[in-house]
Amino acid sequence: MLKYLLKDIHGKETLFEKPLKVNFVSSEDAPADSLTVVFAVSGTLPVLFSVEVLNKNERIFYGLVDSQSDEHTSKGSLLTVSARSLACILLDNEALPQTYCMVSMPTLMQRHFIPLGFRHFTGTDKTFDDELVISKGMSEWAVLAAFCRKFIGVSPTIDCYGTIDISGQKNTDILYLSSEQCLSKLHTLKRHLLISDIFARAAVSEGYIMPFEDQMAKELNISKKRYINIADSGKLSAESVPTIMNQADNQYEQLIIESSGCILCRVGSKLILDNETKNYIIKEIHYSLGLDGEKTRIYAEVKYR
Repeated sequence: MLKYLLKDIHGKETLFEKPLKVNFVSSEDAPADSLTVVFAVSGTLPVLFSVEVLNKNERIFYGLVDSQSDEHTSKGSLLTVSARSLACILLDNEALPQTYCMVSMPTLMQRHFIPLGFRHFTGTDKTFDDELVISKGMSEWAVLAAFCRKFIGVSPTIDCYGTIDISGQKNTDILYLSSEQCLSKLHTLKRHLLISDIFARAAVSEGYIMPFEDQMAKELNISKKRYINIADSGKLSAESVPTIMNQADNQYEQLIIESSGCILCRVGSKLILDNETKNYIIKEIHYSLGLDGEKTRIYAEVKYR
């Protein structure tokens, strides 16, 4: 049974063990996980600051409260709390516009992330001899993501203790599920996502003369061409084209599994279903608790590349 530790703005903690309703979402496409939970309470709680979710006293979620609401009826009082994981701090704060000519993660930590409460990071501390432009309106998360994308080629993450991970190290967790654990299983093939041919323009003086073919699309008799102008793009290179094709290939075959109970897993983990040979990677997790009990929905894709 999960436990929920709520802390108010004065530091006082209140522990709840039996929520009435829970909705939790973790997605590869969203930097911050989200949690909404409803409790039966007596009276009104002070202004809340954070929510910590514990599994056998181990932290599995920590987030800052976005909103709280109290509902009082003749049947009792309800407290509803919505929170997002610590990445929300970088999402919600706008960065100071500036241009770095020599940039490193330690520099960004000192000037951008430590002032917001992030003390540690894992990954390279190398200094890169190139510009990083922070334009008006960029969030601190956009700064971090832009740095990682341009210089390291990875997507950053922030764990439930506030450590920023720019190492690009793959999640090695494995979740084993059997068909008996599944309430439903939806398997989808998305042919429209595949790209058969990409023609790249690598130099201003040249045309689109760099052809790339996707073997998987060809085998499935798919014909869909794209043209990419590398020469005039500061974000794309010749190496970007295979990456675009590989991303499309990995989104082609998708699986949605719904299971009863709370299945503890992480986005990026490998999923093995009934000892299948397919290499499923978890992309999104939805956990819910309500009148119909606990359910976990897992969205996964088959990794081909």
